[in-house]
Amino acid sequence: MSARQKGLTLVELLVALLVFSFVTSAGVYALRLGVDARDQLGAADERLAEIEIARLMLKEDLAQIVDRTVRDEFGDRTVASFRGGIEIRPRTPVPGETLLMGFVRGGWANPGDDAPRSTLQYVEYLEKDGALVRRIRPFLDDARDQPRYDRVLISKADNVKAQFLVGIARGELDWVDAWPVPAGGSGPPQAVSLSFDNERFGALTLYGWIGKLSGESG
Repeated sequence: MSARQKGLTLVELLVALLVFSFVTSAGVYALRLGVDARDQLGAADERLAEIEIARLMLKEDLAQIVDRTVRDEFGDRTVASFRGGIEIRPRTPVPGETLLMGFVRGGWANPGDDAPRSTLQYVEYLEKDGALVRRIRPFLDDARDQPRYDRVLISKADNVKAQFLVGIARGELDWVDAWPVPAGGSGPPQAVSLSFDNERFGALTLYGWIGKLSGESG
């Protein structure tokens, strides 16, 4: 057999290179799909963790609600211990913020009573720049220039809406958009729902039942 017969022709070499390029491209594409899938799963896990933490935080806050009024930034006492919807709109609105509800809760740990404060805490839930936010402050009454501490519970939450459970009417749950309701007293509702749109999971709703605590002092 001659040396010429043992070698590769140019056409055969080009075909081999073409096949190799197809196999390499397919491998790179499959690897990219795997990386993208991993990133998407990671992002979904983060969003699910946010929602679960928000649900637990809401449940804990509402379970420890205390029937206590506070004073606003002008020194006026609020008409009810729990306010929500249009009933909690501030006199000086902040652009980009929509207050959803505000109330006093107990159970704020103060080991050894080292901090000069009560074990009660004022809590607000609000929509801020497309996120569901929980806000607290060091003291119950809203003194001017008092610091606020915001915690983003759900980073992607649009069209957040709070509703408040009055009771059961004609066999169905009776929800209202503002609290307190006329002739409904100054206490808290029976439950709260927070509905919102999430870019990954669509329309979602968090629910929390309210458990009244007694014997707390402020």
